[in-house]
Amino acid sequence: MKPVVGILCCGFDGKNQFVTDTYVRAIRISGGIPLLIPILPQDFPINSYLDICDGFLLPGGGDFTPFLFNEDPLPGVGQTNLSVDLFQIHFAEEILKRHLPVIGICRGMQVLNAACGGSIYQDLSCQPGDPFLHMQTSQNRSDMWHQIFIAKDSHLHELTGDTLYTNSFHHQSVHLLGKNVHACAHTSDGTVEAIEIEGQPFALGVQWHPESMFFTSPCMRELFSLFVRSMLPGTD
Repeated sequence: MKPVVGILCCGFDGKNQFVTDTYVRAIRISGGIPLLIPILPQDFPINSYLDICDGFLLPGGGDFTPFLFNEDPLPGVGQTNLSVDLFQIHFAEEILKRHLPVIGICRGMQVLNAACGGSIYQDLSCQPGDPFLHMQTSQNRSDMWHQIFIAKDSHLHELTGDTLYTNSFHHQSVHLLGKNVHACAHTSDGTVEAIEIEGQPFALGVQWHPESMFFTSPCMRELFSLFVRSMLPGTD
């Protein structure tokens, strides 16, 4: 039986909820059964989704509501949706409580960190130092934009080695790390590009979009394959 992978909706587009097809395609080709999970009211019992899914993908999306981190909004904050924030963070908390495999992509990485009590920078201009442009301007989302450096003691390093070139489509980033969260990759300007959560079977967050590089990067294909394989019976 193929693993069932719950993919949370990215957010709302008018009256519609949406998930970018590249997430669905990457999971399907990697051997998983994609199951789309809508944004639901806070009082909706989500246990049914947790029961039927073997793992979860937290996708990219819009900006976070600043007061969730006890901050006032600063220049540079884009469109937010509090309902999406609260639902996704709560869902991620429940995933981690059950020790189910999870991958967070772009905003999804930040959701994982927030679920562990961490925070984000509202805009990279708030980050110390002199961060470079992380919202790439190339025409193709599969194009590489910058280099990242991976910690040697991380699980990610076993896949990527010391360095990796990735795409980049974000202006918010991880600030304070949550409980048991380890930053395992950075860019040269210090921006956190990947996190791993201690004590989980597979809990990885990446700031780039591996699903957009799926057909151009063997490394990204192997990343999704490892994620899906982590849900198979007998896998530690």
